[in-house]
Amino acid sequence: MRAFFYNINMKQEQDVIVAKRAGFCPGVKRAIEKVLELEAAGKRPVYTIGPLIHNKQVTDMLCAKQITAIDSPRQAADKSGVLVIRAHGITPQFQQEIESCGMAVVDATCPLVKHAQNIIDKFARQGYHTVIVGDADHAEVVGLMGYTQGNGTVVSGPVEARQLPHFDKVNVVSQTTQKETVFYETAEEVKKHADLCQISNTICQPTKERQKETIEFAQSADLVIVVGGRHSANTARLALLCKELAAAVQHVETEDELDPTQILQAKKIFITAGASTPDWVIDRVAERVRHLRHKQTASEE
Repeated sequence: MRAFFYNINMKQEQDVIVAKRAGFCPGVKRAIEKVLELEAAGKRPVYTIGPLIHNKQVTDMLCAKQITAIDSPRQAADKSGVLVIRAHGITPQFQQEIESCGMAVVDATCPLVKHAQNIIDKFARQGYHTVIVGDADHAEVVGLMGYTQGNGTVVSGPVEARQLPHFDKVNVVSQTTQKETVFYETAEEVKKHADLCQISNTICQPTKERQKETIEFAQSADLVIVVGGRHSANTARLALLCKELAAAVQHVETEDELDPTQILQAKKIFITAGASTPDWVIDRVAERVRHLRHKQTASEE
């Protein structure tokens, strides 16, 4: 766990809080460690099915190690390499295709995503229609849809759920990084469209903890800094949550994007990050914030 407060110039910096749960979730950390272990062990080349992570800094690091993202086994230039299924997971049909392609395959699907897949599969086999609360185009959701036995619908929230038809029985699940309040509001709406409604909260525990911590500290902050890739769905969702709670929010990918004016004006700053943001990027942002505020304090003394 990251230190809760920075210790330099404590009088000033006690008002700069870095989230304990900022950064890589266990699933992402596990997938990245797996590809790095494969590369270090000489299992080259390493191919990932889709980008391993939605963070440019990490993607650049992986590319430098010749860990390459491809969309299908057919795109692998060297068939003696290793294929890695990323944490988001894939459809069972695609998994069969990959495992029969003749290449070595490593499944790095997050265990919590696997749990969601298994729940969907269980109820789909019992004739339940599946409603997934999430982003229809997100890789995880595309994978989850593959377990619905062809009877699945994706809705982004309660507004879209109002347009659903009637179901005899329905299982409501969530993208693992969904906002919990949105999930339950949507589930309540889906109930109105079914004779029998099974609610399966598949939001992962790290996401729940991250959201709880964010709600606790963002609402008392003058400025919240959310660190993470602009193409990361969970980081974007975290930034939206912060905008509901805090007076000002900066969503930055690196320390170079920070707005010094807001940082110097704010009395309390809360720094958090998405599940695809590495510690070293968070630390650089926090260091820049600390440096700016320390410099201002020194000039005033």
